[in-house]
Amino acid sequence: MDGFLLDEARIRRERERGIWPQRVATDYLDRWVAQKPEATALVSWRLEEERETRLSYRELAQRVALAAGALERAGVQRGDVVSFQLPSWWEFVALYLATVRLGAVANPLMPIFRQRELAFMLRQAAPRVFVAPARFRGFEHGALAHSLAAQLPGMRVLLAGGEGAHSLEAALAAPCADGVFARGARLAPNDVTQLLYTSGTTGEPKGVLNTSNTLLGAVISFAQRMQLGEADVIFMPSPLAHQLGFAYGLLLSQVLGVPLVLTDLWRPARAAQLIEAHGATFAFAATPFLADLTALERGAQRKLGKMRLFASSGAPIPPAVAQAARDRLEVAVAACWGMTECGSVTISPRPTAARRPNRTAARSPTARCASSMRKVPRRAPARSGRCRYAALRCSWAT
Repeated sequence: MDGFLLDEARIRRERERGIWPQRVATDYLDRWVAQKPEATALVSWRLEEERETRLSYRELAQRVALAAGALERAGVQRGDVVSFQLPSWWEFVALYLATVRLGAVANPLMPIFRQRELAFMLRQAAPRVFVAPARFRGFEHGALAHSLAAQLPGMRVLLAGGEGAHSLEAALAAPCADGVFARGARLAPNDVTQLLYTSGTTGEPKGVLNTSNTLLGAVISFAQRMQLGEADVIFMPSPLAHQLGFAYGLLLSQVLGVPLVLTDLWRPARAAQLIEAHGATFAFAATPFLADLTALERGAQRKLGKMRLFASSGAPIPPAVAQAARDRLEVAVAACWGMTECGSVTISPRPTAARRPNRTAARSPTARCASSMRKVPRRAPARSGRCRYAALRCSWAT
């Protein structure tokens, strides 16, 4: 991707530090398909319809292959951008992993974005394909997607729940040649895999570029510090289109080879039921999510299923909320601070449900960040899939 700042000296330095794993996300998927094909990889809930989709690693890999084939037929090539504004559905996971198979750049977009934000981001990212729901939470995303496509020639629209040539379901139903996209990836560990926009609270949103190495290095270090492993189950209420959900939900579940439980809407009482029903042990979300769970009236019941650790970021955690999580739910709380560019940079000392947390935050093993963002000239027409923003000089190194 034009303007991406990552030279051989930098790559060599990070290799010597041993934090970058030199892998891509589908390397882990391929491993689990080989080792435990029928184990649960993903449980996706659409709460408006109360509909569950449960996929084994074998089934997920099959849907990833179909998604990769659909994107390739839509014209996506190595290095092209694929934008998707999807809720936390199984389709989001399959599409990201499909971009890895293809060597394309994934551009997740928050479902709350509307015309102003999307017009800015899509014009800048210049995706080959834009995927959105036809309708979600009462909003006509499909109509907006078509109006934006009229302003951005060369961008194809696919809609979850759409019809005809724009139907994502129809695109995913078309078969691929046997073995094509079944395993492996055209993406290399130091290629750009993600273009994710900052919130833009202090100005225009900025496009952050991440490689597989930068993202996976942060995720693996976090898992080691939090002592997460093969016995865990991840519950992810945060949107996958946010770095928190993307890195510590989608990617972390692939790295560890553990089930990922997704919900597309936040309903605290229903979330507690899903945590208990699926045996979730770990969650990561902003402080209000934790506050809502602690405020639930649960009678004499205390422990929240098998949940043992709730990591929180995005806002300070009031001591009363952390104490309520321990007292009412028997859940330990970890406070984190991070950025779209860097993932979690500081993490509170490893907590337990039995003690008050140490308020002195510890630096993550990957906390040292030399992040820079600079605007670079566009060197190709919009339809080329090139991005105007170079955004990554993050080492996540000790």
